[in-house]
Amino acid sequence: MYDPDKYALATVVERRDVASDLWVMRIAPECPLPFRPGQYATLCLILDGRTVERPYSIASAPDEDTVELFIERVPNGELSAPLCKLPVGAEVAVRRRCKGLFLKEFPLQLEPHLFVATVTGVAPFVSAIRGQQRLAAKDVLPEGFAVTLIQGASTSAELGYVAELTRLANELPWLTYIPTISRPWEEPGWEGETGRVEDVLRKYADAAGVRPGHGGVFLCGNPQMVRNARAIMRRSGLAGKTVREEQYWPE
Repeated sequence: MYDPDKYALATVVERRDVASDLWVMRIAPECPLPFRPGQYATLCLILDGRTVERPYSIASAPDEDTVELFIERVPNGELSAPLCKLPVGAEVAVRRRCKGLFLKEFPLQLEPHLFVATVTGVAPFVSAIRGQQRLAAKDVLPEGFAVTLIQGASTSAELGYVAELTRLANELPWLTYIPTISRPWEEPGWEGETGRVEDVLRKYADAAGVRPGHGGVFLCGNPQMVRNARAIMRRSGLAGKTVREEQYWPE
């Protein structure tokens, strides 16, 4: 049994398979689950008599009725493997409090934002962009607000929000979305950027107007990307809290 003081039950209400080991899942918790963009929800299953839990960054906006997660099934993943098998209608437990400090300073005032992600690391940025889209509809965006999002993956099939983000970038004057793939030879019809995130980072940081003393860089995803991108930005003169990061697993 789940400890009701720690966990609430949630129902899987929607599922979208992105690739063989990637899927988007929406859950409806039985109780309110307040959060801000950049925080994570902790899911839990009882497996072989043990309580197994893992944190997953939230992709939905805070005012949405359900909680959206972009999840990757990792090799030998103790929780991600059984989660991947859950159909619509299944139940999962979720901790009653969302946590995390990533994007705590977002949005910055009068400074450009550079979001940098690999695959599922885009989730907190999707949450932030969706939230700002709602504010834009009410004309309450900060003055000079601008976001450039770079998302890298091996192939376009791993860019789980490419259609939504491309559409939003075409609709919202403050959003620029740059998807890039590192295996373009597998997709001869791909017309976007090619290479790893690190290969295009300086180009789009400069285009966004990010420079020492002006702009914020937010990194999320693969620790190798985070490490490399951090080094590139520091060589550009950005250091300290100017570069903020969230790693999805330890180095």
